[in-house]
Amino acid sequence: MATLNAIHDKLHRALGQLGGRIDAIFFCPHAQEDNCSCRKPKPGLYEEIGHRLNMSLKGVPSVGDALRDLQAAACVGAPTHPGADR
Repeated sequence: MATLNAIHDKLHRALGQLGGRIDAIFFCPHAQEDNCSCRKPKPGLYEEIGHRLNMSLKGVPSVGDALRDLQAAACVGAPTHPGADR
């Protein structure tokens, strides 16, 4: 968690220097063997985002660098776009 928090802090600071901001970061804290609903390719994380923001994610673009990212987004109707390294 310390490493993830450091990455997020660096991201917030770098974007802030450019005048941008991040309102929220969502991630699944579970291991694959936990079989939770928020670990991609299951759509639970996207569903939680929609619930917390009180909106549908249908039509909201989603970028992912792995097939499981795109599969989870497709489950909630978010149009998918592979990451630049794909």
